[in-house]
Formats: sequence, C-alpha cells, structure tokens
Amino acid sequence: MYGFAKSERANIERDEEKEFKVAAKHILALTEKQLADLVSRGDFVEVKNA
Repeated sequence: MYGFAKSERANIERDEEKEFKVAAKHILALTEKQLADLVSRGDFVEVKNA
C-alpha cells in the first residue's frame, strides 16, 4: 500500500499506477503460506482495523 498526504502530492503518476497494478497482481497471487512467511520475516506488516 502506498499512502501520502494530499498536501504533499495531488496524485500518483501514470507510470507509478502501472507499477502498483503489476505489484498487486503478484501480491494477490500469493498463497496464505507465502503471505504468512512474508509477515513472519517482516517483509510484510499485517494491519488490522481498530
């Protein structure tokens, strides 16, 4: 996920959007085990709603 304050940027660039879409395809194709491994290694951080 990529976040920024609207006071810093109006929006992401088209090339950034394309890269995020490619990354999303890879992430969405991961298995539960692969995701758990990434979280346990600290490569991904699980964020839970409060």
